[in-house]
Amino acid sequence: MHRRIFERATEVTYLDTAAEGLPHPLCEQAFREYFMAKSRGTPGRREHFAAEKDAHELAGRLLKTDSANIAFVASASDALALLAASIDWKPGDQVVTTDLEFPSNILPWLRLKQLGVDVTVVPSSKGALDWHRLVEHVSARTRVVALNLVSYKTGAYFPFVQNVAAEAHKQGAIVVLDATQALGRCPVSLDGVDYLVSSSFKWLLGPHGLGLVYLNPEFRQRFTPANVGWHSVDNAFGENRFERYVLKPGAACLAVGMPNFPSLYALRHSLRFLLECGVDNIFQQLIEPVRRLRHGLAELGLDLLTPPDAELASGIVSFTHPKAVEIGAALERSGVIVWSGDGRVRASLHLYNEMEDVERYLQALDAVLKKGP
Repeated sequence: MHRRIFERATEVTYLDTAAEGLPHPLCEQAFREYFMAKSRGTPGRREHFAAEKDAHELAGRLLKTDSANIAFVASASDALALLAASIDWKPGDQVVTTDLEFPSNILPWLRLKQLGVDVTVVPSSKGALDWHRLVEHVSARTRVVALNLVSYKTGAYFPFVQNVAAEAHKQGAIVVLDATQALGRCPVSLDGVDYLVSSSFKWLLGPHGLGLVYLNPEFRQRFTPANVGWHSVDNAFGENRFERYVLKPGAACLAVGMPNFPSLYALRHSLRFLLECGVDNIFQQLIEPVRRLRHGLAELGLDLLTPPDAELASGIVSFTHPKAVEIGAALERSGVIVWSGDGRVRASLHLYNEMEDVERYLQALDAVLKKGP
């Protein structure tokens, strides 16, 4: 669809956006814009904060929410750790999560075990999650239900967030959604979501150093972040600053210090581009290549992690193999870039990929398997 403007996508068969998205070409220009503004000293801050404002508004448009509900922190991992640290936990409280989560959405909850919090990990089946089975574990003890929208491991899309949220909210629990492997590539709904996080350097086509956070305004009314800093309060230099403070309204209370301006300059170009392309268009145009990829891997006799159901399809297709690392290395030597490790080979398709990339990958993989990795 947009291969020509991404030079790397014309040089190799790049199928690893789930690990590192190719940055929009204007990101390079954005870093220069930042440097020029930074070179002017404090007067340049006007441009810095304008870039921050633009990024908030663009992210709000992408998620179809008010920009006041959006914040940028250092990373998606930081955003999840902040939430976990901000809840007043009591022994016997429960977190419900799944075995499809990336470590960022597991480790902050595991740390809570030292406080007597029970962490229930609901197992998946055939690469996907049964929401009925998930809500069976939700009870009056449940404080958090933590899910990914697309699994980094199997590529399974989870379209049942609202169903889970309805049950979780009945019990007074909040729903935390890691949209890192979806935002910018798959439809993302905020219905029922209290707290959403995403990285910036994968499907959003941006740089590192930013974690996008959505904070539901209703949840915000009963949420107090564990961290506070000059950028997260209304008036850090008021007369009573040594006695009290007032947090900024909305999600702004999450960003405690000076923003990562260079990355914000760059991300706003990527966000504009994705909005122009339309995530729904991206998703629809890649349905057939993703389907062909899954079928092609099955034809090679590989053990697929990715479930076959069309409603669960995302941009990721994975299979297991005892020599995953060797396969990945051999593919890279042939000009095909995928992710390999942890006993898995994972290909991921974004807007700079076309059907010919899928065919080239399948041909190269077939050759590698026949030769022996």
